[in-house]
Amino acid sequence: MKEMRIGGKQLFWLVAVMQAGMTILLTINPAVMAAGRDAWLSTAFASLLGVFSAFVHARVNRRFPGQTLVDFVPSIVGKWAGNAVIGLYFLFWYVVLGMILRQYTEFILSTILPRTPLLVPLVSMILVAAYVTVSGIEVLARCSELFGPFILLGILLPLILMVDDAKMNYALPIYSDSGLLVILKGSLPTMTFLGDCVLMWMVYGFVAEQRTGSKYVLLGVGMSGLLTCAATFLSIVVMGPEQSSNMTYPYFNLIRNTSYFDFVQNMDSLVIAIWIVSVFIKVSLYFFACTYGTAQWLKVRRWRRMAWFVAPAALGIALVPRDFIESSVLFPQKIATPYILPIHMFGLPLLLWAVAKMRRAGEQPVKRKN
Repeated sequence: MKEMRIGGKQLFWLVAVMQAGMTILLTINPAVMAAGRDAWLSTAFASLLGVFSAFVHARVNRRFPGQTLVDFVPSIVGKWAGNAVIGLYFLFWYVVLGMILRQYTEFILSTILPRTPLLVPLVSMILVAAYVTVSGIEVLARCSELFGPFILLGILLPLILMVDDAKMNYALPIYSDSGLLVILKGSLPTMTFLGDCVLMWMVYGFVAEQRTGSKYVLLGVGMSGLLTCAATFLSIVVMGPEQSSNMTYPYFNLIRNTSYFDFVQNMDSLVIAIWIVSVFIKVSLYFFACTYGTAQWLKVRRWRRMAWFVAPAALGIALVPRDFIESSVLFPQKIATPYILPIHMFGLPLLLWAVAKMRRAGEQPVKRKN
């Protein structure tokens, strides 16, 4: 069977679709709660740091074309330290995979399926993600390329329709009521979501255009950040910072109340569709990274068999939180922001980049298994 390969444009849509939906839906509320009317400045700053994070990951991977995290980390820091770093990344990825599944399930149950048992949407998403994973990264990339333009249009169209309802006084004064530290605090939730482009360390090795592939990741992260900033700003100027901070999903409520000349209405179903597709791509990408990466790390020759381990592990982690508060509030506040963000998304990538440059580490491309 031929080697798995994806194109640069597919990589762009993979990143953009993975990040846009969940970032817009889940980070506006905590950003507004922290920074008030200046939350859009927080998301703008987070977007810049997200692009910087993607740049660091790309620079590391560029030194090791055709390789994944499991291949190049031991080449940089040695076998034992490399295994510790790899194990830490997989620990984070397994936990985040389970939390994404639980956050998705909580949203579905609270909006459209309130009487549905928890396991129904949870297991359904795991099965779909597992099917796409064992089909290969190419299938996932094609799905993101197919759905990506529709998701972009689905996000932009409601935002454009809401411009006429904007009350700019809600956004004034700028900066003076918050200050730098408050704006930085408000940027942390968005930064945490955009920083998961580190997952591309398990995907870069499959990109056909190894020398130019990194720019597509930067563009994907940048576009997701820009859309989040626009959605945050419109949520503030349409509903006001106080009302936005009191809503669990400000963007969803903003679109739910959209009415354009009484002709375009009830667009909340569009948001739900965007959310489901975005979560599907994100869950599938994490599922692939955990499946392929764990098999590669443990030297399992038929990597698809590892899906039988990843699926129940993800399900078990998703069932750990007792409710919405633990999965969508306490997990980001107590684990994702203080630990995963500084270590997994910035600290280790910067350290690996610095050590690789000092040691002038770099390997020849290795052939990926299909």
